[in-house]
Amino acid sequence: MRRGVVGALLALVLTGCASTVVPAGPGGGPTGGGDAAQRRAAEVSAAWPGSAQEKVWRSGYFPVDVPAEWLPKEAFHSGEDKDAYQSGRLVLAGGLPQTFSGLTQVRWADGSQLTLPLRSADAVFRSLTEGRPGCNGRCEHPLKVTGAEPGTREVSTSRGRAEIPVWRFRVAGYTDPFTYPAVEGQQPPSAPAKEVPGARGAAFLSVSADGRTLTATVAHGSCERVERTEAYETEAAVVLYVLVRSTAKPGTACSLAMHLSPEQFRLARPLDNRVVLDLATGVPQLPKGDLSRGQDGGQ
Repeated sequence: MRRGVVGALLALVLTGCASTVVPAGPGGGPTGGGDAAQRRAAEVSAAWPGSAQEKVWRSGYFPVDVPAEWLPKEAFHSGEDKDAYQSGRLVLAGGLPQTFSGLTQVRWADGSQLTLPLRSADAVFRSLTEGRPGCNGRCEHPLKVTGAEPGTREVSTSRGRAEIPVWRFRVAGYTDPFTYPAVEGQQPPSAPAKEVPGARGAAFLSVSADGRTLTATVAHGSCERVERTEAYETEAAVVLYVLVRSTAKPGTACSLAMHLSPEQFRLARPLDNRVVLDLATGVPQLPKGDLSRGQDGGQ
């Protein structure tokens, strides 16, 4: 899989093309002051240290941008091979390892470990062959899986680097294995959202090499613009939010479509091990990179 976290997005439409008319009246300013947002950010940050959510976050397995697969560098030898793989036309030409305890361990560099359910080799194989789209080329050209063996791979998590179990599938004609995680990430803590008038939270995307600039996406309407980005910082946490200004003139019809735009947030000091918390819910955020497919040699 690719290991970079996406640092920018194209603005994209999330909803339909209906429109509403902005009523006449005083306009121009942000949809609310920054004081309410700052108070909310302070509340969220103060509640984090020692909370049940923090304990879950610090003790669980929450992977950062871990892909669903690591394809070998030589993939694919032909268009037919690629089409066969993408359409799930894999045939089992050898046995798969059988699992017994159904449990496995994730191990961190500090020596800590966590026992989690093991994703069996059979479950991985079924995920590759079931529910896939039909073939686009030579449908009689399947890929042959000759077997699989267990292995490990180092990945990024909310707690730093960790070693996770993987399955390395051998495919006829390919020297290097097709590799898949043998454990799934846990669900992050959740909490009800609290609306903050005049402010929007931001979805954490990436952090710069020096740790002092965060990129996050912000939802806004077609007749709005981001007026100001803010990063509320404490020793333990960072909360990102923006103030939005209406650009609509009285009587103007504005599309109801929402857009996502990337924004940058400059920190007073590097992020380091501090957690990025959501303004509305107070729950921690992981960088939202490309979690789909990668190709860095699954060995």
